Amino acid sequence: MADQSYNAAWRMAEEMKARARAAQPSRQPGALKMLGAWMVFGLLLMLGSVLALFFVLLGWAMMPLVRHRMKKHANQQGRTWQGQTAPNGNHATLEGEYEIRRDPHAQHH
Repeated sequence: MADQSYNAAWRMAEEMKARARAAQPSRQPGALKMLGAWMVFGLLLMLGSVLALFFVLLGWAMMPLVRHRMKKHANQQGRTWQGQTAPNGNHATLEGEYEIRRDPHAQHH
């Protein structure tokens, strides 16, 4: 087999391996560091859960306010909350009722 010391790519790979070995920490993190990391992780997890619960409760609390505003807007547009036209309207369309109108000038095949 040919001597690899003349191969530039081989030398570069060996240098990178040596730098990687030197950059690795020589010992495992201490028990105190691990405990601290787990405490921070647990604290962030609890904080996220509390924030999520807060926003869910806030959303539930705001539902009646949003419903009231939607009712008010529907009444201003002349519709009742159920989607039907108010009695003063000139037509009453029930939900789901529709009619297909064909264009009399369209060519049928």
